[in-house]
This record gives sequence, structure tokens and C-alpha cells, in this order.
Amino acid sequence: MVRPNHRVTTIVRDIRRENSSILTLNLADPDGWPLPPFEAGAHIDVHLPNGAVRQYSLCGDPADAVLYRIAVQREDAGRGGSVLIHENVKVGDRLLVSLPRNHFPLAATGRRHVLVGGGIGLTPLMAMVEVLRRRGEPFELHACVKSRADLPFRNWLEALERQGLAQIYASRDNGGRRLDLDGLLHNLPQDAQVYCCGPSRMIEAVLAAGSERPEDTIHVEHFGSGRIPPGAEAFTVELVRSKRSIPVAAGMTIVEALREAGVEIEASCEGGACLTCKTRYLEGVPIHRDLVMKPGERLTYMTPCVSGCASERLVLDL
Repeated sequence: MVRPNHRVTTIVRDIRRENSSILTLNLADPDGWPLPPFEAGAHIDVHLPNGAVRQYSLCGDPADAVLYRIAVQREDAGRGGSVLIHENVKVGDRLLVSLPRNHFPLAATGRRHVLVGGGIGLTPLMAMVEVLRRRGEPFELHACVKSRADLPFRNWLEALERQGLAQIYASRDNGGRRLDLDGLLHNLPQDAQVYCCGPSRMIEAVLAAGSERPEDTIHVEHFGSGRIPPGAEAFTVELVRSKRSIPVAAGMTIVEALREAGVEIEASCEGGACLTCKTRYLEGVPIHRDLVMKPGERLTYMTPCVSGCASERLVLDL
């Protein structure tokens, strides 16, 4: 069973090197038509020439109707998608992309917006900055990088720094400093909005530092989550529409079991971060291992790419 998936054909208009490991790509409609709109914090799935699908945050200005800008960090120890883009994708190539999806939106209002990003995790925050500027709402960006010498998005970041809107923390430079998250978050007014995208350790630190703040004022987005190990539980998945029962062995994901049985399911990150495979369940007790689904959604949905089951059977709306 293949889920319907709306895709947009784009052409690579420009590729720019940001630092030693990051490229930005500008994607446009081949005929110059406007692309489907997006909001700050959104991402797209990029369908690569080898059939792989990867998620990238849209880091351009949402007001630019004709360009999708993405940034790709090369990960030599990754699953191969970033290396393919760095080595094989050229200006003029066509890439299929999904419609934009947003699990990391800006709050509608805020007395103050505090943006915290680490490395490539700055990308969704770049779009947020442009929107907040237009809205005229106060914000500050805290950018955590390894070194000034290899600073990504240099022109953009240093311009914000000169305007007093950003602080750059280069942890590995001589005399470099690290962001004091406890001090930052503890001194914020209660109605300030905090956004963080970066490595897992950074997100965990933000959640810990903001543990006493109102829950709806802390917003995080995971990236590069890697593979979450499957659980040791064994169970049976029943597909109510397909009228099939498929065993899921210990150490196997539901997606893997479905594919092995010849059932195709749309999945992308396979790390619990994108919700491409989000599926309604009708019976059973899922073990939720995704990184982004809201508690209310988990009452009726689960992610078969990483989540398991605490009951003998799990009935899916497939």
C-alpha cells in the first residue's frame, strides 16, 4: 500500500558553499512559477536521484514565493544522502520535493522571542528571523558554532551580530565561550517564547534549563536524529483495510516488517523526527519512540518507523 504523496518538481538554481561542510541550494520551479507557500520553521522532503528521501529545513524568507532554500551539511558517517548532494547534485538538476510541512512553527505572539541554534540547526531559525523582523517583534538569536574560522552563514550571522540581534558562541576557539542556557532562560519573562534546533545534547540542555517555564513557551526541533534502536518486543500488526496480519520480530521496526511482507509505507527519516509515516492506530498499546509528536496526537497516531507495541497486537488503519 503506497500512501498518496504530493510532490513538486524543482530545479537547482544555485549552489553556494557556506563553510567546509555546508552547502546551500536554491530550488525553484523550472518555469519560474511560484512554489507552494511555507511558514517559518517548515521543512521539505527532498527525493534524491538514488531514491533516498531526506528532510531539510527551509531557511529562506517565506515571503520569497519563487525559491526554496535548503542547507545540507555533509555527514560522511551518515546514510549517504548528504554526500550524494555534495558530490553529485549540480546547478540545473531537477529534484522532486514534498509540500512544506511544519512541526516547528513560530508562536502567534510573544513578548520576546529567543532563538537558540547549533550549527546546521540554525537553518529553521533563519526563516524565523525574517518573519519576526517583518512582524516587528523583539527577538534575539544565539548561534552556537565550533569556530569563527569555519562560521556557516557568515554574512547573515555577522550582520545580525553587528545590529545587536545575534550573539555567536565559538566553543573551540582560543578564548571561546559557551552559551549559558541556565542564565539565559532563568532571566526571561514567563511569556517569552524559546525556540531551539540543534544537536540532541543542546535540546536536552534547553529543556532542562526551561523545565520550570510554561510548557507552551519552549519549542524544539530535532535534526539528524540517526537511527533509534528498535525495541526487544515482538508483536503482530494487523492492517484493518488490507485485512492482513504481519508479525514484527524483536529488534525489527514495523516499517521493516511491512516492507518484508511486501507492504509499502511512506517513510522518510526513519528516525522518529519527520512524521512522514505517522499512522492512525485503532487498537493496541503503542510504545511511542518518536521525537516530535504532541501528546494529544499520540492518543490516535503512532510512528511505525521507530515505535513499538506493549500489547500482543497493534491494529493500524492501513
